[in-house]
Amino acid sequence: MKVLHVTPYFYEAWAYGGIPRLSYHLAAAQAALGHEVHAVTTDARDRNSRRTGGDYQVSGISVRVHPNLSNLLAYHYQLFWPRGLATEAGRVGDCDVIHIHGHRNLLNTRMAEYARRAGKPIVLQPNGTLVNIERRRAAKNFYDALWGRDQVRRTTAFVAVSHVERDQFLKLGLAPGTIRVIPNGVEMDTRVDNRSFKHEFKISGEYVLYLGKITPRKGIEHAIAALPLFDDQGIKLVVAGNDMGFERGLRRRAERLGVADRVVFTGLVTGAMKALAYREALFTVYAGRDEIFGLVPWESILCGTPVIVADDSGCGEWVKAGQAGHLVPYGDPAAIARVINTRGRERDQAMVQQGIAFCRERLDWGRIAADMIEYYREFAR
Repeated sequence: MKVLHVTPYFYEAWAYGGIPRLSYHLAAAQAALGHEVHAVTTDARDRNSRRTGGDYQVSGISVRVHPNLSNLLAYHYQLFWPRGLATEAGRVGDCDVIHIHGHRNLLNTRMAEYARRAGKPIVLQPNGTLVNIERRRAAKNFYDALWGRDQVRRTTAFVAVSHVERDQFLKLGLAPGTIRVIPNGVEMDTRVDNRSFKHEFKISGEYVLYLGKITPRKGIEHAIAALPLFDDQGIKLVVAGNDMGFERGLRRRAERLGVADRVVFTGLVTGAMKALAYREALFTVYAGRDEIFGLVPWESILCGTPVIVADDSGCGEWVKAGQAGHLVPYGDPAAIARVINTRGRERDQAMVQQGIAFCRERLDWGRIAADMIEYYREFAR
């Protein structure tokens, strides 16, 4: 098949969270299966830089890049305004299916319209962005009124990455027959070098890790509130991720609780340093709300470190399915502390090994890519 992936951020734009990694790995796995795979994206990279060099090839994917009008507007407000996108109108007709990642941005909306005009099927995989949650809700309502609802109405098929997300779709009125639950795959380079994460960030003693974007729904404040409840008051919390405007509030919370000296903010970590962050942690805590899949716990498991996740989320759904970690109620610092205080190496490592086996069997990108191709074939001409 000839597949076109559409996403405002793609390869190496890791500061934007899960969608660039997920869309890249899916596209690469489909290319490895012998399909012709293209991607349309913007030059978004991170808060301070853009991707340079124009169009490129990576992992068998032909990537077409359209520069954003403003890199800062793209990062801080998700206002992707790609220049030269009109050239894509005549290209989408050559593809069998257009797979759109994420929702509520001008790149995806315009590409969906080009695909509709060309009579091509459109698959939308929002990865948690279809419902209106968290930040800038009024702006999202405005976008939906102008374009978003119409785009969804004209979409051929939808991918939910958990049954939790499928339930969200159904509550929005989507027809059950247009939805397929296909989880994300997981890929983690577990190789490390001879550096030490603790040494790099001057961390003494043991620590619990949160890794990911720093936003309100991630539950980081509850992990901070758990610190005074630890039996071992030497254990720290490391918050590793790029700030999306919430870090200052977390620092103030830590100060009010008297644990500011036990909370370490490292900024975004990638590559071998990310693997080291997982490996050297006691636990990875990823107990947020509205988390419809959650890559971080699986990356931690593949690096050998046990996880604590919220039990009312798609993240919890898959961790529970694999018997791969500890589930706690969202917003319950005492529950997080109980896991830390009653930790047992043999029990926790048994969970890790079960998680690794589940990940390799059920969340392998080759399997996910093949399942997605079969889904495309149900409606692609």
